[in-house]
Amino acid sequence: MEELGYAESAMAPDNDLSVIHLPENIVLQILGYLSVKDRCIAGRVCKQWRRIVKDNSLWRHVNLLEYRLDLPKMWKVFRAHFSPCLLTFRIKGFAHSDSIKRKKPSLSDAMLKELSIRCPNLTLLELHDCNTDNLTFESLPTTLTSLLITYSTWQPRWLKGHHGHLTKLESLDLSKSVRVDNLDIEDIAKLTNLKELSLSGCYRIDGSNFELIAKNLVRLDKLNISYTGVDELAIHHISRHMKCLQELYISHCPNINDSSLTLVATGLSKLRIIDVTHCEEVTITGLETLSTRRQLKIITCVNDVTLSDFRQKLSK
Repeated sequence: MEELGYAESAMAPDNDLSVIHLPENIVLQILGYLSVKDRCIAGRVCKQWRRIVKDNSLWRHVNLLEYRLDLPKMWKVFRAHFSPCLLTFRIKGFAHSDSIKRKKPSLSDAMLKELSIRCPNLTLLELHDCNTDNLTFESLPTTLTSLLITYSTWQPRWLKGHHGHLTKLESLDLSKSVRVDNLDIEDIAKLTNLKELSLSGCYRIDGSNFELIAKNLVRLDKLNISYTGVDELAIHHISRHMKCLQELYISHCPNINDSSLTLVATGLSKLRIIDVTHCEEVTITGLETLSTRRQLKIITCVNDVTLSDFRQKLSK
């Protein structure tokens, strides 16, 4: 019986091995791997975990792109967890939602202004699938170095007269946002500190005003104008003025041709990445022009056949 009792005690679970009894620093690391939703749920386990969940180190990078939160819910998260530790903030709105909520805002001027006060170290803000019609540009935190407004509804001329508001801004991404047009190019061109710019999928943009971008944004090292109407004239201005450019993405641009690539090869000496995927006017001749630039690390060609032929030519 004594031996049996010993065996039973040996097999019994040790309560000290329960996750509840883990050191707080270990629990903190584990919670760091959870999504925002799961992290909030974990805070309901016990008072200790609720206190740990509120640790500022868990809320330096808040990514809410998995969820669509309306303004009241966003305020709730904001008041509970946002602090000066917040560095990056990403949210998803309702602009392209199929539900009746598509016009509901996820942010307001009041929240953005409060964000500026409560989170003075915020450097990145991403608004995905959001509607900006209820926001003023001057409500954005002045500490931002990166602003991403992607797959969203852009407010026409939102930047007009306010280019001096975000003096630290170095990266602007408007990929696939609707209502961005050539007039907005005039305003973007005044953000002279930009180093990265993406207008990919802004289909209203063509080459007509691109000279302003090229002449003013001479510090750019990354430019993405894929899926736009830019043409050889735009590439001419880019090649002439953007001498610091290291990455150029012009895929799915129907007006890009072999002459455009010749301009790139002769004008952009620091270029190391170029993407010309599905530029149907580009041929082997244009790609051979690029091949003279040995520092180009990536060249994405028109299609698999062209890519195969081009590689064969380079190997000879």
